[in-house]
Amino acid sequence: MTTAKTIIAALAIVVAFGVEAQADKSSHASIRAAIATDSPAAITGELEKAEHLWCGACIETVMALLDHPDYGVREVAAWWFTRRPAQEKQLAEGSIAALYGSDSVAARNGADVLGAFQRPSAIPALSDAVVRADLSAQARAAAAKALGLIAHIDANPALALAMQDTDATVRAAAVHSWVAIRKQQGAAPVVGLVGDAEVSVRREAAAVVGEFREAAARVELEARLASDPDSSVRRNAAWALGRIGDSASRSVLEEARYDESGLVRSVARAALSQLR
Repeated sequence: MTTAKTIIAALAIVVAFGVEAQADKSSHASIRAAIATDSPAAITGELEKAEHLWCGACIETVMALLDHPDYGVREVAAWWFTRRPAQEKQLAEGSIAALYGSDSVAARNGADVLGAFQRPSAIPALSDAVVRADLSAQARAAAAKALGLIAHIDANPALALAMQDTDATVRAAAVHSWVAIRKQQGAAPVVGLVGDAEVSVRREAAAVVGEFREAAARVELEARLASDPDSSVRRNAAWALGRIGDSASRSVLEEARYDESGLVRSVARAALSQLR
């Protein structure tokens, strides 16, 4: 027999659930309020809540965020439009046009949109943008990043060219994207960057050649492990040498057991156990 207490408890659960569900809802007003805070975290959180919000007035409001100075906001705004196919198609066409234009900021923002949409049809435009010297390094790096997000192997030629860019951020973005490509077979274009002048590029390159067990990088990895001033580069080099597994690396890994960095020492010991 149902008691009054049971009914009250059940009603309390229903009310609580209703309050929680209501709290999860978004609206055009709440999106505008989040934008007014000028907080990327607040804007991102609100757009994530609005994933399934059908609101005609929201289209223009969120579209303006595709030009926001913060990458995270641009990214979540583009993601929001992936749930709205009609607008997504229009935005993809506009973003491709921006990549062929002369405005570097528009090209950067267009690349970010296309990366979020992950359309292989955007690869030719992104490949063109990534090597255009008349675009800013930021725009070229955004194009390289977008190619990695699309992750199609047709991006390889453009990424290999981007690894020769004069700007380190572009080279690092290209290396980072290389490892994201589906069905990637090796990392030959990355080998030359293991000894790059810029530390951020060396870190990425050492990790990527290790991921693919690129034996051609062994000698430079050994040099990085022995003398690179950056401990993260030395750690990545030790890990990569373990992945390659050539016994010729034993002596440098043995020496790395006494590195000033505890992390390098630990990775070197683990790498030694992987040598053939």
